[in-house]
Amino acid sequence: MSQSAIQTVAAALLSFIFAGMVYRLARIGRLSFRYTVGWLSLSMLGLLAGLFVPIVQPIAGFLKLTPAALLALLAVVLLVSICIQLSISISGLQEQLRSMAEKVALLRTETDENRDNQ
Repeated sequence: MSQSAIQTVAAALLSFIFAGMVYRLARIGRLSFRYTVGWLSLSMLGLLAGLFVPIVQPIAGFLKLTPAALLALLAVVLLVSICIQLSISISGLQEQLRSMAEKVALLRTETDENRDNQ
């Protein structure tokens, strides 16, 4: 077995372990469904590539990459996708927090004005 095939199989094994950890986090409610899907798809990429080394090697050879480099490239693309999704979610939460803070400030102002008028 070539060095690149060993690297690919190692990536598959690590991906399997990673998928187990993600599954456990999802089961205990630490990860929401959409993030679980993203992280599991990342781990499945490595797992499937390890199981189908004969398919990965020709694709990597066509792109003039090692199988490990091809997997790394695909993993980076998936990680960037997950990071974009996280950024969108965080931006939405920040907007909700800002809106809520404005509403609380307005309510406090109204309450203070009502006390002053009495």
